[in-house]
Order: sequence, then structure tokens, then C-alpha cells
Amino acid sequence: MGKCTKRAVLVGCNYPKTQFGLHGCINDVNTIKAAILKFGFHESDINVLTDAPGSSVLPTGANIRDALNRMARDAKAGDVLFFYFSGHGTRIPIFQPGQPFKQDDAIVACDLNLITGRFLFGFIYLF
Repeated sequence: MGKCTKRAVLVGCNYPKTQFGLHGCINDVNTIKAAILKFGFHESDINVLTDAPGSSVLPTGANIRDALNRMARDAKAGDVLFFYFSGHGTRIPIFQPGQPFKQDDAIVACDLNLITGRFLFGFIYLF
């Protein structure tokens, strides 16, 4: 088997200047990045999206989906893929007539768009 590549998408949403503001999510991403670098990840294979002032790519719903899709698209058999999110989460009701009440988990991007567990689990099951 060939050499595996370790790829990561790290997302930190502090939601500045909103009523939903947090104060440690970008710090969390920086800490996780430092940790995974010690486990053989290379800086060039880590995609960091934060809403810190001056960030080049904000963690909007579209940008998070795009980053995950690119990571999956570039993956080869045996690669290690890692996704980390620090920010708000929520639950969304799923209404299906004649079915018991269910909820889907979601993460909240900095533009307040939701990325549901169905998308995330669909991404995981690609492998």
C-alpha cells in the first residue's frame, strides 16, 4: 500500500458582532491544528476556515461544504480525513407524515446557514 495523505478541514466560528457571539472557537481550531501537526499532518493539507478578522476564507455554509467536498474529492484509498468544528450547533425538526417526530443535528456556519448531520454523515459514508 502506498503512502497515505492526512487531510483536515478545521472550522472555528466565533460569530463576531452578532447576538450569538462566542469567544474561544478560533482558539480551539488553533489548538487542534497544533495537535494534528504533531500526528503527521502537513500544513499544506490542513484547510482552516475561521471568522477571525482578516481571514481569507470565512466559514460560511457554502465554504464549509466546498472545503469538505474538495477534501473528499482529492482523497485516495488509505488517506486519513479529519473534520473539526467549533461553534454553535442546533437541532432541526424533521416532519414526515405518519412517522414519529425526529430531529436532525446541524452545525451553524458564520453566515447562520445550517449544515445538517445528513450532509456530514453522507460525507463520512463516502469512505
